[in-house]
Amino acid sequence: MLTDLDERGSGMVSKRARLVWRAGCGLLLTISLVGLLVSDGGTSGRPLERPNSLDVAWSFRTSGRALDVSELPAAVSDRMLAIPQGRTVSVVDTRDGRFLSTARSSADRFTPIGFSGGVMLAVEQRFGQDGKTVLNAYDPATGRKLWHKTASPALRKGREDAWLGQTPFLLDPGPAIELADGRLAGVAPRTGAVTWSKRKPALAPCEQSDPDDLGLPPSPFNVATTADYIALLKGCPGRTAELEVVNAEDGDSVWKRDLGRSRDSVGLSAARGVIGVSLDNDLRLFAESGEQILRRKADRKSDLWPVGEARGVVYLSETHPRAQSDPGSSGSNTLHAVRADTGRTIWTRPQGLLANNGLTSEVIVGDVEAAGAYSGDLRWLPGDARLQAPGASSLMDLAGRRSAPVPWPVAGTFVGMSGDLFIVRSEERDGTRYTALRPSHRAVDAERPVALGGVERQEWPDACGLVSAGLLSELGRNYVKLPVSSSRKVLGRNCPARVSADSPRNPDPTTTSSPSPCDGWRLTRRLLRPMRRA
Repeated sequence: MLTDLDERGSGMVSKRARLVWRAGCGLLLTISLVGLLVSDGGTSGRPLERPNSLDVAWSFRTSGRALDVSELPAAVSDRMLAIPQGRTVSVVDTRDGRFLSTARSSADRFTPIGFSGGVMLAVEQRFGQDGKTVLNAYDPATGRKLWHKTASPALRKGREDAWLGQTPFLLDPGPAIELADGRLAGVAPRTGAVTWSKRKPALAPCEQSDPDDLGLPPSPFNVATTADYIALLKGCPGRTAELEVVNAEDGDSVWKRDLGRSRDSVGLSAARGVIGVSLDNDLRLFAESGEQILRRKADRKSDLWPVGEARGVVYLSETHPRAQSDPGSSGSNTLHAVRADTGRTIWTRPQGLLANNGLTSEVIVGDVEAAGAYSGDLRWLPGDARLQAPGASSLMDLAGRRSAPVPWPVAGTFVGMSGDLFIVRSEERDGTRYTALRPSHRAVDAERPVALGGVERQEWPDACGLVSAGLLSELGRNYVKLPVSSSRKVLGRNCPARVSADSPRNPDPTTTSSPSPCDGWRLTRRLLRPMRRA
């Protein structure tokens, strides 16, 4: 009897324990799911904290140095990169740095123009007596040529639909070109067929501002594009200006605005989501829908133009040229953030001497002068780009909060913005490397030394290339530029260790009485010793 009761009691306890265990597991699972949802909701769409670093997203290397094979820049879009390599063009997916295809040509010059409607456009040029220029479209996934159009600068009977030869306009639905008879036309991106055309009104050319100028008179038409619309500004100084916006899909006129008469200058610009018209010093900013966002007069000695729009805020860049009383100054620039719905200025930030801005979904990337680095595109200047120091960028969030200038983890020249990525081209000994940098935020640890603006050690550039021979000569006499790859011997002298970026730090060279060829590396290490961040 007791045994039977004990067994039943034991069974009840065991059953209760199982129920408690199951309930506990269910509660734990529920808490875990809620935690995941909260975590996902907290990170999804959350604005980037104040940007203070540039992380390497991917790196792509091509054979042949750009200085050797081509004088042409790469073409970049929000999703793809076209890299010229002589008579070939390599296409890369900028989202992950994956190689997609190669387009080939036998022409004397093969120039990538860009991407439109999911195809890559490139121009072939053949020189000589039978020279001609041809616009080609390629499938980026395979490199296969889809169609071509030969330029026809002169209007010929039966060739009214021929390509005039001007650079095509790159829009999301597909390219738009100017035809031989002056019409603006949309082109089917996969077939090259003309899908619509729009005849421009007959207007007399603008008058030459310089009577001694023997070139062609300025055209009364200015054209700019957003992702889906073509903005056409008709007007000259001294005439009434009219803005017309055309749908890139069908060529229909979406809206028009009579802007009045200008005195001295007429200008048109477009950026992501906005269209800007400048008449004299009067800037009018329009949304793609036709709504006027703002009208603002710039200083008579400054220029104002749109950088782009993000989250209902329009960003404007204003350039102030140098004063005549200060010939040593090149001027300054200012960035303005303006609400698109009210036109009210939210904030204004000085930018220094440079005004090139790239607008991502969360960050404004600007130029910063860096000693020893490239300034602009120096493809045509002699010299080895591998000896240049890395450039630097100014990173600012959309609220106007800016971090200290952030050096690039690689030396090179700026190629362009692709979505939220910053593309840099670097010359190497036997090739060219394209590196995608992503603006990000890194927590600052005051107790841990962080060098080169927060870039991890494995992403550092060649430290020896950061200090030029000229700087070494100023700091001390008889210094020799290093390194010599994987060698302990420099100019016939043996170094105490192999000269490389992994060598241990040697004693301070300034304490030696007779500098050796290895002292340049020692000094480089001393100058680049990691600094603690405040």
